[in-house]
Amino acid sequence: MWFAALLIWKILLFMDITKVEHNESLVLFTSTLIILFLFALIHFSNFKRKRTIEFSLYNIVSAFMFADVMYYSYFNSLPSIRMMKQFHQLGAVGDSVRALLDIKNLMFLLDIPFHMINHRKNPEVGESKTYNKYIRFGVPASIGLILVIVLSLLNFKGLMEPISNQELFTYHIKDFKTTLAEDEIAEGRGIFTQEDLEELIERSKLKEGEYTGIGKDKNLIVIQVEALQNFVINCFYEGQEITPNLNRLIREKGSLYFDNYYQQIGRGNTSDAEFVTNNSLYPSMEEPTYSQYEGNTFYGLPWILRDQGYTAWVFHGYEKEFWNRDKAYVNQGFQRFISEEDFDLIETIGFGITDEEFYSQSMDYLKELDSIDDNPFYAFIISLTSHTPFKMPEEYQYLDIKEEHEGTILGDYLQSIHYADKALGEFLEDLKEEGFYDNSVIAFYGDHFAITGFNPSGVELMEDFLNIEYDVNEMFKIPLIIHIPGEEVNETISRIGSQLDFLPTILNIMGYENGKGLMFGRDLANYEGENFVAAQTYVLKGSYIDDDTLFYMSNDGLFENSKALDRKTREPLDVKNFKERYENIISEINKSDYILKRDLIKLLMENQGQIDLAQLEGENIPDDKLIIKCYDNPLEQLRKSYEKGSRLLAVELHFRGNEEILLKGQQDMEDLVNWMEKHEEAYVILRSNEEDESIFLKVKEDCPTLKDRFIVEMTKFEQYNKLSNKAFKNIMLNISKGNYSRKEIMDFLKRHPLAGVIMDKKSAKKSFIKGLKNLNIPVYLDGVDKGLNTRRYKNIDGFFIGQ
Repeated sequence: MWFAALLIWKILLFMDITKVEHNESLVLFTSTLIILFLFALIHFSNFKRKRTIEFSLYNIVSAFMFADVMYYSYFNSLPSIRMMKQFHQLGAVGDSVRALLDIKNLMFLLDIPFHMINHRKNPEVGESKTYNKYIRFGVPASIGLILVIVLSLLNFKGLMEPISNQELFTYHIKDFKTTLAEDEIAEGRGIFTQEDLEELIERSKLKEGEYTGIGKDKNLIVIQVEALQNFVINCFYEGQEITPNLNRLIREKGSLYFDNYYQQIGRGNTSDAEFVTNNSLYPSMEEPTYSQYEGNTFYGLPWILRDQGYTAWVFHGYEKEFWNRDKAYVNQGFQRFISEEDFDLIETIGFGITDEEFYSQSMDYLKELDSIDDNPFYAFIISLTSHTPFKMPEEYQYLDIKEEHEGTILGDYLQSIHYADKALGEFLEDLKEEGFYDNSVIAFYGDHFAITGFNPSGVELMEDFLNIEYDVNEMFKIPLIIHIPGEEVNETISRIGSQLDFLPTILNIMGYENGKGLMFGRDLANYEGENFVAAQTYVLKGSYIDDDTLFYMSNDGLFENSKALDRKTREPLDVKNFKERYENIISEINKSDYILKRDLIKLLMENQGQIDLAQLEGENIPDDKLIIKCYDNPLEQLRKSYEKGSRLLAVELHFRGNEEILLKGQQDMEDLVNWMEKHEEAYVILRSNEEDESIFLKVKEDCPTLKDRFIVEMTKFEQYNKLSNKAFKNIMLNISKGNYSRKEIMDFLKRHPLAGVIMDKKSAKKSFIKGLKNLNIPVYLDGVDKGLNTRRYKNIDGFFIGQ
């Protein structure tokens, strides 16, 4: 049990690194019980080589904790199993991963080699010890019982969710279950309504205002600069201008500088910055958007400009497969992807080709792009050199860095971004020389932060350098500069916004409308309402930044444990005052999630912008699938339902005394028989809460001529023989009232094909339904109402509605 004690110590370290702030004692107690239970199962067993098994388990859990804290150190959240799909990309960010290897994180692994050496020297220690059966079964069972009681109490008290958001084992179990869930249903506050759709369509329309159309018919060159944070703009280091070329551009006529502009990324980092910028949709938080929604239809900036006669190309100096770009760009609307294989890698830094070579060689492709049909072009250019960990060769280090900053992330970043600015300045000069400059709208923005606000050493460096508090407000802030040569405008716009707002803002400047798609962003040059930034990475979903407030969703997922601060003073505010804003923001994100999951833009385009969501979602159960439960006033309900077209109906029976059968609602069985004799197309499902099948056998005796139009519901396997033996031809099995496993149910149905299976929503899993359909057995869903979203239940044959 020595390994269990060590793991419990590591759990304390894990909780410290992952900043468990709420219900700490319950989180620790839950982890401790799980560890003790697992190791007790092994330690008190009669397994051979049980010390080896304990050591293996210890290594596995330690590795999980190490992976979690490494991910958390960068993303400020625990990882999802979905991100395993991206493990093949770790090689490309090896330097970034190595930068996170501090002693605290490494402590989860450092002791393992010593245990391994000791184990090899003493392989037999503890291997042969045996215990009597009372200890062997009693100790694990006792710990297991306590664990079950604790988890049950947590669930009863509503604490299971906040605990599992922070506790190692339950978090991964929940994540694993969520990942394997068969039904991808977009969550949301209520339903994505027709009103929501109409509001988004209206929001996406061009509203003329200041700067509308000043870039019309010009080329558009958008440059996404790797890790460009806003704090370097107009900033000096020891008298040295960090970004002289961008600063000069901001001061020129024709420039709009947005200084309250923020990143809006998901699991795909740089690629999600591209996605949001071009589409004005929130990114996925399940896996990189370019991977998860590769096959979706989009109508963002490339497609909109193509409809105006533009040619759209994208440029990036790295491997085309990275972040699934080569496949995703097609549906994004880009007609050609100029990637690493199209460049001569004369000079490389970090990831690949240097920015100077990248921009220089891209000029030849811009000339080719410009020659196509004499039409304007859209060039989307993604830089590379200023990628973390910002290690620049000495010959590219142009700033004089103080000794105290040499080798730090701040000193390295300043050198890197200064080089990136130098390369941009040369590119602008090349654009002038080649004749592109005056006839182009040129936009620059950063993809995401460079220096994390969650690493104490980085925060200390930044706060000392900037002399302000370094939190998400500064960390997430990136610059947006839009330059329209020849225009007399020059303005710094401080309206708060994010990459979500780029598309509507640039469309206004270009003078084009998004006539087919949907946008969640706002035109920052004209929008007068309150705007916000709904961050989802590095903080929990629900966190946001607006003009006045920094709202941090609690790590345990509970609103009441969240934190609200005055954005200007950082003074704490009463979190209760922000519930409505928080819910609206969650609703916005969920709407975008719904659009992606439903591929709604494709449906909009196929139907010329006219969609009936109620019909799409199948909110009204088709009449031919309705099974009305006629319980309260059976005969009247039977009559009305039959008149509306229902031919399959349900009643509930019970005994009065030992012989007389009544329908629920206290009507005689004879009344039902008379009604059925007059309505020969009707079939009636007989249901009962009686203990056995005797009530149905009595029906068969009393009404032999109708037995083939009666469908009886059984709830136990043992009822089958009596009900089927010269009694009823049509029998259904209600699995929601039994306690059988899926395998047991499938095995029974293979032997005894029935007229149908009745289940509740909890049991209605895709794989299970598919298995039943493979046996040609109809499936019916009980416990629903007529407003059920039937889209997820398209393979269901009927729905019981009513009581």
